[in-house]
Amino acid sequence: MAQQSPQQHHDIVPVSLGMNEKDNELVHNDHLQTAEEIRRTMSKGGQVQMRSQFDDMGIWASVKQNKRIAFVAMAAAFAASLEGYQRVEVNLNGGIVSNKGFIAIMPHDAKGAILGTYVSSWGGIQSAGQTIGQIFLQYATDALGRKVALYILWLCLVASVIAECLVKGWQTWLIAKLFSGIGVGMLQATLPVYIAEIAPTQLRGFLINAYTFWFCVGQLLAGVALNRLNAKNPLDFKDAIYTQWAMLGIMGIIFVLLPESPWWLVSKGKLDKAGTMLQRYYGRIEGYSVSDEVAVMTATIEAEKQVAAREGQEGPFAIFQGSNLLRLIIASWPKIIQQFVGLSVFNSYSTYFFQLAGNKNPFLVTVILGCVQLLAMLITASLSDSIGRRPLTVYPYAITSASVLALGIIGCFDYSSKSLGSLLIFFACLATFTTTGASAIGYAYAAEIPTQRLRARTAGWGLAMSNMVAILFSFCTPLMLNGPTVQWNVKTGFFFAGTGTVSTIIGWFLLPEVARRSPAEIDEMFEKKVPMRKFKGYKTEVETVAEENKRMQQGL
Repeated sequence: MAQQSPQQHHDIVPVSLGMNEKDNELVHNDHLQTAEEIRRTMSKGGQVQMRSQFDDMGIWASVKQNKRIAFVAMAAAFAASLEGYQRVEVNLNGGIVSNKGFIAIMPHDAKGAILGTYVSSWGGIQSAGQTIGQIFLQYATDALGRKVALYILWLCLVASVIAECLVKGWQTWLIAKLFSGIGVGMLQATLPVYIAEIAPTQLRGFLINAYTFWFCVGQLLAGVALNRLNAKNPLDFKDAIYTQWAMLGIMGIIFVLLPESPWWLVSKGKLDKAGTMLQRYYGRIEGYSVSDEVAVMTATIEAEKQVAAREGQEGPFAIFQGSNLLRLIIASWPKIIQQFVGLSVFNSYSTYFFQLAGNKNPFLVTVILGCVQLLAMLITASLSDSIGRRPLTVYPYAITSASVLALGIIGCFDYSSKSLGSLLIFFACLATFTTTGASAIGYAYAAEIPTQRLRARTAGWGLAMSNMVAILFSFCTPLMLNGPTVQWNVKTGFFFAGTGTVSTIIGWFLLPEVARRSPAEIDEMFEKKVPMRKFKGYKTEVETVAEENKRMQQGL
């Protein structure tokens, strides 16, 4: 933020301009006056506070204080369980596409396996739909609000399940996977942003990681459900599809009850509605001032507008201009590393590795990997706000790169033996464990790194970029493992060890630490071109002004 020296005390404008504590019981139009005063002050070169007084609170104290909004964020994150459920449902090994009843209505070979062309088409169309959803929903998210975006993605998921229920052949399933991909892509691009905007600064990492936690829960539940249904009636695949309606119903109710993002409301000038939302979920906190928090949001957004106008970073292509482009690359990079370290090998083809080690039970594979992922998420979510985003991203990905290197080395020997087969499973599980946590942090980067005015667009494009890399490897990895001309098999680990190491080293220099930083602080550090590895200890002017304002109020 372009601010003057905080030494000029008379230029610092305390943010409590609209209401006192008693006024917090009702939200009046005083917010509009507050916003106008902030704009006038900033236009004259004065300083306003852009960091909440509660941002200095400890993590555990924040947990005790913000139970209401934490519950809301966790409820929103529950939607990810349906994404995880659908991912397992369409998995090639142990999913619906391996069900005898499903195979009977699809083109299949003499051995009773669906032709690979159709399986690839379903996977490809779902990934393409995912990219479409990530790119195009952002326009509704920005213009109509986060809640409307949630309704749109819910309708896409409903359409996908309807198509699945009516499936008669490969064409219907193709349509279902297109809508499923669009809905999932929208979900990935919207929920982390929404959670980041409603969560308190000290708990953003934990609550955003709840998204991936519920995803892992959904995967595990899907594996259990499919195993039970296949055991009961191996020819009736639609029962597994019908179970999704219960999850969609819960998701729809949650979406209706969720509040709109206060940051989006402030960006659209709906300050009274933003104040009402904050009062409802934060107003019971001792010392909390709705007008203060609305003023912080207003000042942050106004400062961003001033910088954008000064730097010529406005319009539909603003995310590709100046520091916004750098922020887009950073927002996408953790999820891109996920692909370069070999996610398509040890995750999508995990059953394949277990089979090489002598295990032929897909359900057992699902349970083992599900437990590994849940453990990874519990650890990552617990530490992301205290340790930070950067170490929980770079170091785990480095371990993943070493793990796939170990897989490649094992591939040079007879891995059908019991000892090497156990090592194969160990390193596949280790890669899954480290990548699950680091990938979850990727959603935090996608939601936190962009400016508030470009948050939805940057997150959408960032995740779409990583998904494009995923599409590339979804086609290439099967050819590397067991292609017509190349059959690297487990030695494929050597390839991903190389790409993973390079991408992780780039991440070491590229990824900044933004844990417990307010949006205005992140904006300031990018504007001042602070080196990425120095973000963690940097003293911002936003922080200095907040401290000075606090001293002034205590003096009064």
